[in-house]
Amino acid sequence: MKQVYIFVFVCALILNSSQAYTQTGFSVYLIGDAGENTSPGEALLLLKSELISNPSSAVIFLGDNVYPSGLRKSDPSSVAHLESQLSILNNYMGQVYFIPGNHDWSAQRASGWKRIKNQETYVSNYLKTNSSVLNKDKLTFLPSDGLPGPASVLLDNKLRLIIIDTQWFLQRHKKNIIGTKRNTEKIFYSQLESMLKEASLNLEQVLITAHHPMYTNGQHSRNKQPLRFLVNRTPFCFIGFMGVFKLFSQDMAQPRYKHMRNKMLQIFNQYNNIIFASGHEHNVQCIMGGENRYVVNGNGSKLSKLRKKKKFDSVFQDDTKTGFIKINYSSNGDHHTTIFRVREDQKVLDGF
Repeated sequence: MKQVYIFVFVCALILNSSQAYTQTGFSVYLIGDAGENTSPGEALLLLKSELISNPSSAVIFLGDNVYPSGLRKSDPSSVAHLESQLSILNNYMGQVYFIPGNHDWSAQRASGWKRIKNQETYVSNYLKTNSSVLNKDKLTFLPSDGLPGPASVLLDNKLRLIIIDTQWFLQRHKKNIIGTKRNTEKIFYSQLESMLKEASLNLEQVLITAHHPMYTNGQHSRNKQPLRFLVNRTPFCFIGFMGVFKLFSQDMAQPRYKHMRNKMLQIFNQYNNIIFASGHEHNVQCIMGGENRYVVNGNGSKLSKLRKKKKFDSVFQDDTKTGFIKINYSSNGDHHTTIFRVREDQKVLDGF
């Protein structure tokens, strides 16, 4: 009889543990453009306390991890920009992923690919040596080798992470390719479609992360005409090769950006299980795009103004505080988004 009681007690413990996990679920923290400071700022310190208390999670740094022009290993200040983020992860037990942004690509300069390789090596070595993160012996800087991806990671049961390097498509200078640039793009879009199709068939929720947004009401949504037209569409394009291209290459209306965005949205719009998270704009925005959700969170260390006239209808947007976003996924397929801003109460978005 005593053995029966013990068996029932153990079963109850297992059931309670399972229920607790179901309620807690798996959390993904998103922070972008956090590389402005040489020591952790308020948003990073707030994120650190969250990560330590929640090891059943992953944190994704959405690019522009090293301002102003990527990682120069011989420059202590440049290294300090990156370590301001890496240092908060020393006692974290979850998963970590860093994504490159345009500033990590040497702010669109010819040295971009070299700076990307520098950062990938440094992030990998630092986390292996100084942290307890769950994936420290695997890839922590993705996509790897300066390719556009897409890189795919199963974060948790039925939760698929897909990582894209959007700056690869905008970079005019030397970059890693498979045969030719056109062939590399063809492979990329084919793999992206295959990953999303497989995730849909497996009933997985999908989180796609990149640096550049698909939707934004920030400064990068401005058309900046007519000078853009002169630089891109007339014989005056020679002006662009003197450095003017860089003034426009990061805006949605720029031809390369526009082409990339249209191609990706054509693929995304076939599905309804996607959250797309990006940085680039130094504010926070949550926007519905068709049946999918689009998050912009580039306020990790600096701020930029939103446009007074919205280009897209947003569920939430703010340009007054630095911070980060947390998406909590439950085992029944539901999720909810929480906005963290320094010295402000958390904002939970119902139904997003």
